[in-house]
Amino acid sequence: MSLQACANLVARADPERFAATMAAPLAARAVLLPIYAASVEVARAPWMTQEPMIAEMRLQWWRDVFEEIETGTPRKHEVVEALAPILGPKGAEALDAMVLARRWDIYKEGFTTGEELLSHVQTITLGPMLAALEALDHLPKDLSALKAHATQLGLARFLRGVPALIARKTPVWAEDQKLHIYRDLCIQALDMTGDVIRSPALIETAHCRRVLRFVVKHPGAVEIGAIPQFRIGATLARGWLAWRCG
Repeated sequence: MSLQACANLVARADPERFAATMAAPLAARAVLLPIYAASVEVARAPWMTQEPMIAEMRLQWWRDVFEEIETGTPRKHEVVEALAPILGPKGAEALDAMVLARRWDIYKEGFTTGEELLSHVQTITLGPMLAALEALDHLPKDLSALKAHATQLGLARFLRGVPALIARKTPVWAEDQKLHIYRDLCIQALDMTGDVIRSPALIETAHCRRVLRFVVKHPGAVEIGAIPQFRIGATLARGWLAWRCG
């Protein structure tokens, strides 16, 4: 039942990631869904209250969860019960770093440099990505490619979320920035490379380079929410799996 609860949560909160998960083999879904459900819970924790201290407590709750899983004493919770059997030590550490990065959503202080933003999105996306790869026994020894995938996917997801941040009066930048910063960030992320990682855990990255290439050409689309939706359908997922994992 806890796995179904995770599926329902991801489907409601992150339909794009849910679609990527449903394209994965059945055994991989049992790994991906609890990790993605935990990511959803962490992501929305800072936005459930206007009180910074309460938001900090909500994030700390998840830090405690990951520590308890590592020590073999997981608490009773429908997401935690599904996550505990599959989460490894490196994944727990990466998810803890993700929680710390989410404190940015509490205090809403704009980024001062593009590098700061890239580091932020990489940490947030690397958490679930590394946790999934470790659980599937697909974690590479060299993490450079994994960090490249995390940065590209994280940036694509962040850029899609910029209009929502603006609507919530959350500053993206500490000072006024020219739109070319979005173009430059995408170019920098696209230049990151590494060895191919063969795993269904990376199906969700199938479209992100298309998003970044679009923003390189149309940086003004970011803040007005005009980035096209590049859906991960069954055909794309099957082709991606055959190319990467065949």
